[in-house]
Amino acid sequence: MRATQLLSTVVLAVFAFVATASAGGGKREIVKDKPNPAFAGKIMLSEKRFPTQAPSLAAFNAKVRAQSKTSFYEDKEKKGWKIQVAGFLKAPLNDVEYMVKIYEVGRGPQQLIATIEQYTDMRGQTSLITNIQLEKKTIGVNKQLLMTMEAKGRVLASGRFKILGEGERFNGKVNFSEEEAAGKEE
Repeated sequence: MRATQLLSTVVLAVFAFVATASAGGGKREIVKDKPNPAFAGKIMLSEKRFPTQAPSLAAFNAKVRAQSKTSFYEDKEKKGWKIQVAGFLKAPLNDVEYMVKIYEVGRGPQQLIATIEQYTDMRGQTSLITNIQLEKKTIGVNKQLLMTMEAKGRVLASGRFKILGEGERFNGKVNFSEEEAAGKEE
């Protein structure tokens, strides 16, 4: 009887130790299902690819902060901007499709400039890393923009940035046809 009582005490002690160890160890692990609290609801932008892994959450956050920027200069050869995008969502994505929308916010009321459909390989993701190519002739130049990531009409993340470059140069000369100069209309 004494041996059975001792065995049950040892089993309970081991069970209690395992339960407390797993509860304490869970606090140190990075939980992948929850949004990154440092960037939740934000879109970070860069010219270089964002890291996809790091030794710790703090190291990952430091790398993303150091690499992100808000002003992008035009690639004169390609006449546009290639921007790496990392969206850290407020809540997990419940779909495989999401929309990246770009609005001009610098002048007057907010105006939608571009909508880009994006797809992911699985549901439930809390961060999305992609790249986009913006063309000068469709977007324009020297603008302040707002980018949003939306799913089913709900904004999951947003971020502001500037696209900078050389605008069109005008020489001030205007060429009219003879009919226009005479004031005749067709």
